[in-house]
Amino acid sequence: MSIISMSAAGTDLPSPTQRFDVAQLASPPAAHWLRADGGFMPRLGGNLAAAALYFLLGLAVGHYFAAYGLFPAPIWLPSSVAVVAAILGGWRFLPGLFLGSFLINYGYFGSSLPVAALISLTNAAGPILATQAMRRWCPQDRLFSTFTGVVAFILCAVLLHPAITATGGTLALNIHGGWDITAMTRTWVSWWLCDSGGTLAFAPCLLMWLGGEKSPDEAGRPLTRQSRLVWIAVAVIVIGLFVAPPAPIALFATLPFLLVVPLSWIALNTSLRAAYTLVSLASVIAMAATAAGQGPFHAPTMINPLQMAGELIVLLTMTVLTIVALFRERRAAEAISRSKSMLLATASHDLRTPLNAILGFADLMRLSSRQALTPELVREYANDIHASGALLLGLIDEILDHAKIEAGKREIEPRLLDASAIAGACLDLLNGRAAAKNVSLSVKTLGAGALHADELALRQILLNLLSNAVKFTEAGGAVEIRLSLLGDGAGIVEVTDSGIGMSEAELEQVLQPFGQAGSNRHRESGTGLGLNIVVRLVELHGGRFSITSAPAKGTTVRISFPVAPDAF
Repeated sequence: MSIISMSAAGTDLPSPTQRFDVAQLASPPAAHWLRADGGFMPRLGGNLAAAALYFLLGLAVGHYFAAYGLFPAPIWLPSSVAVVAAILGGWRFLPGLFLGSFLINYGYFGSSLPVAALISLTNAAGPILATQAMRRWCPQDRLFSTFTGVVAFILCAVLLHPAITATGGTLALNIHGGWDITAMTRTWVSWWLCDSGGTLAFAPCLLMWLGGEKSPDEAGRPLTRQSRLVWIAVAVIVIGLFVAPPAPIALFATLPFLLVVPLSWIALNTSLRAAYTLVSLASVIAMAATAAGQGPFHAPTMINPLQMAGELIVLLTMTVLTIVALFRERRAAEAISRSKSMLLATASHDLRTPLNAILGFADLMRLSSRQALTPELVREYANDIHASGALLLGLIDEILDHAKIEAGKREIEPRLLDASAIAGACLDLLNGRAAAKNVSLSVKTLGAGALHADELALRQILLNLLSNAVKFTEAGGAVEIRLSLLGDGAGIVEVTDSGIGMSEAELEQVLQPFGQAGSNRHRESGTGLGLNIVVRLVELHGGRFSITSAPAKGTTVRISFPVAPDAF
């Protein structure tokens, strides 16, 4: 049983309420400043935030390493800001990235205007081009959930993006001639290593904290006391290792590489975000302390301490990302296997019920004498057979839709749609059922513009939501659709009802395949696939799904659709 409803952003439900975001993407406030979800002000805010973060981080990194005579910095953290902004907003963040880079190169490093402009152009365009290529390989918002996604991130964000920026920067520095190939090669390699290290060390952490990476397997996982203690202990060890004076013997230089063990444990038992936060902390501290002449990499026999710090960054990041990706793939395969078993179990029960009704009424008509079958009785039997057949068809459709999505065969073709008209048409289909229960239906549209979505998928989403909302709303209640159109194809579709609501445990249960809330008062036939299908269709659009509910206070479901990919 899945209760579904969606309410507008400002809708208030009486407390207590529970909110469950299927992708664990109840993004922190900072995420909204670095996302271009449509409209002038969100885009302007995102660009200004990206420019400010790029500039301030570049200022801090450049100033710190310059104090130790290192230029360029051995790890350029602003490159991670550029990659994350490119993933979240694509070309829409080109102005902000260009501005942040230009302020650093022209205002702080003192480059000439043409040189600073060319460097900033490639610093802004490089990560965008690289992430566009990356998105062709890996699923939307599932970058670190599969090994393919991790490989795509390494090849595109960590290798290709720095190659583009290094090429543009090297050419810019030689814009006035003096094409010394040897010197240019050294410049290119140094530039590439700086941007590559900065991206690998900090971009995944920043992306996860800003809500750009969905981690459904971590949703709702409690942070245990043991997990907190391990995290704090590892953080203290990291700081202690690198703030200590240079190691007396070379053996101590191997100690930081043992961090891979507790970091892997944290990644598997707590979350990838918690583990990678520690990885970023270790990477930045290791490089900064090594540059300052501190830490175990300055043992007497060490030839290149900064190279050792770079190798540490590569080992920690690659190990954590790879282990988690492989673990998630295995868990996904096990979930698919369980889903197939549940499909057979559900089908054997739920399909048999309406089929038995159809056969039963057909037998009554077949075995009854002609005199006993009055027109009224025939009509009654026919209505019962039709109702059971419609229920059977609905169950089969849900099972087939779920199987098609799970097999990756469900394709969507998003385009700009009149969402208000589609919502009205869906309400018309539910009017009869709602009127029979004395439940009012309404639609409210805020803003102007079109919604970028697949029409068939949008209708299926709305009908599933409305059908469940009507089903679990008492007589005299209300169901409302609210559409907030944000421009550039982006929008928020919300459905809210005044029904029986759900507890926090029921919220998590109904989002699982075949999951049904345990309310005996309203236990109705169904596969428990409707809400899961909605979630998967939203994911195919690259959208975000969340549900809020309180027992006896109604339920709210909120779906946000991203801007159209071709919107600039």
